[in-house]
Amino acid sequence: MARPRQLLVGALTGAVFLGMASPAIAAPGDTITFSDSRLADSGGLAADPDRSVYWLVNPTDGGTGSVAAIHPDGSPAGTVSFDASPSRVESLSYVNGRLYVGDIGDARGDRSAISVYRLEALGYGTSAPFTQWTLHYPDGPHDALAMMVSPRGNVWIVTKGDPGGFYYAPAPADSGEYELIWESEAPSWVTDGVFIDPTTVVLRTYNSVLRLDMTLYTVTAQEAAPEQPQGESVTTSLDGAGLLLGSRNEPLLIKAEMPTTMQPLDPAPSIPPASATPTPSPTPTAPTAEPGSPASNGGQPSSAITALGIAALISAAAAALVYWRAQPSSRGPARRRHSGG
Repeated sequence: MARPRQLLVGALTGAVFLGMASPAIAAPGDTITFSDSRLADSGGLAADPDRSVYWLVNPTDGGTGSVAAIHPDGSPAGTVSFDASPSRVESLSYVNGRLYVGDIGDARGDRSAISVYRLEALGYGTSAPFTQWTLHYPDGPHDALAMMVSPRGNVWIVTKGDPGGFYYAPAPADSGEYELIWESEAPSWVTDGVFIDPTTVVLRTYNSVLRLDMTLYTVTAQEAAPEQPQGESVTTSLDGAGLLLGSRNEPLLIKAEMPTTMQPLDPAPSIPPASATPTPSPTPTAPTAEPGSPASNGGQPSSAITALGIAALISAAAAALVYWRAQPSSRGPARRRHSGG
């Protein structure tokens, strides 16, 4: 059994560390930080397991077509250009050795058509040959941030709205003009998506990650996304087991697990959280507290009250220790416990 002095010292030590400890804060997922911070402007992201790299839109080449690859540690692997001048590239997909570039953004609603480029070769430092498809919506212009390409080569566009819409072009072949087919309503305010198998996709919004069955267009799992200022990209990890989430104007990617549960979530916002300006709320008038009540501390922060309480506890414990040591012993020598043998 612990001696009184040991109990007292243990209680004193526990009180000190209780006062010093901070509340547990959930650690964010592992991150990949770009060595070249200029790539933070990329709205697209695609995993390339063949080269063990991630592809991003390369904004450093101005208005020309260009993509950049990074290693899993964020260091640059190389760039590939293509002889085109996209208007607003918002999404990338990598399927069967080819990179698809989605020039699909139309925030002003004034584009008569959108374009998807399929880069046929991805040699670093080269200009890639490509196939270009000009795609028309059957019901007028739409803004979109999400393009997905299925393992069969079908091109899917998820429009940004409330609700959004699933549109697709069945595996286009040669360069040319095609009309998109409306297939179903889509979740509201989708900012990117990726196929994870032939019949399943993961979509993201500014505040959530959704798993969908594409045979029924139903959400089968939904979870909160890691907090990001402008979360507009998602892809699978290189091993396909998890996800990687990107945010425009932030030079890092956040790793996340595949959604597997149906969490209750707030509706997806139509604009990035970083763009929302909260309305100032009036400062409430503090009620008059009775003397001696916790609220009558003269406006001291709760941390200061905690510190004062801990100090009082330490002082009391120290005084008790001094008093105990000053008392004559009423016991004989302590007996050593038999240890066996």
